[in-house]
Amino acid sequence: MTLELKQNIWNLDKSRLGFYCVNIIESSKQHPSLAELLESDILKEKEFGDLEKFNETLEGNPNYYGAFLKNKIVESDFENLDFSGLKSKFAEYWKAQDWGVDLLIFKKNFELALLSLDEFELSNRTFFYISADEISPEKLTEPNFFSYLVCVIAIERYSNKVITLTFGSD
Repeated sequence: MTLELKQNIWNLDKSRLGFYCVNIIESSKQHPSLAELLESDILKEKEFGDLEKFNETLEGNPNYYGAFLKNKIVESDFENLDFSGLKSKFAEYWKAQDWGVDLLIFKKNFELALLSLDEFELSNRTFFYISADEISPEKLTEPNFFSYLVCVIAIERYSNKVITLTFGSD
């Protein structure tokens, strides 16, 4: 299965206390599974950021995506959610953390990321959620410079368009 990046949206808050990255990816297969997406390297460090600036400095294909070690991340590390469950998961995450001013930035970035996806019917998608705070430390880079890092992969039953959403602060 092949994956082709169609659109990259990167936003770093002016305070530099949070970012989001939205990637729209086209799969050669309609409705790929999470396992197939992970095997096809859906999470590429080269697509983790502003592509116009980032690709000039990054060579090769590292074995990490943000703080996640890709060779250690498996399907069961992700939580399977519908759109309502995804929004609830984020609301729960925001309550559980010892947040400072970055909480308001994270919430704003979440809203902005969803607004950038207005052409998609998100309620028809399945979301796979992973957070650096909720997985085993041996599945993260050492050192892990991220205050928080959350990644979501979204698929739709009758579509070959895959969405990745990444939120974090480092």
